[in-house]
Amino acid sequence: MEDISVIQNEVFRLGSKINAPHNDLIILTKPSDYGKPYLHISQDCYEYICSERGYEFSRKSTKDLDELLYWIIYPVVHQMAVDYEVIHRVDEDDDCRKVIFPKLIEYLSKINPLWAERAKKDLPSV
Repeated sequence: MEDISVIQNEVFRLGSKINAPHNDLIILTKPSDYGKPYLHISQDCYEYICSERGYEFSRKSTKDLDELLYWIIYPVVHQMAVDYEVIHRVDEDDDCRKVIFPKLIEYLSKINPLWAERAKKDLPSV
């Protein structure tokens, strides 16, 4: 398992490929009161945990660093795509996903083309 500093540096490096907001890429190692996920590294796996005010509502475990990086980067990229759609919105009645999803795929493809392919499979058709 990689050390948190190695993982954090890699997240910053990947985020820089798309000018992701630096503060959004900071990995927490302890629970926060506002629900941001945090990372726990054990001897044999990474656990990416979401909790808020003491209530855990999600825990994902993996031994694969690439999988962990995807989990960390995806919500940042998704928020960037949403922000892009809001700024470039043409018609309030249009389905915003028609802009968000392609932008999300575009950002992910700049970071890792395999991640973009994975997201394409996971996203609903619009």
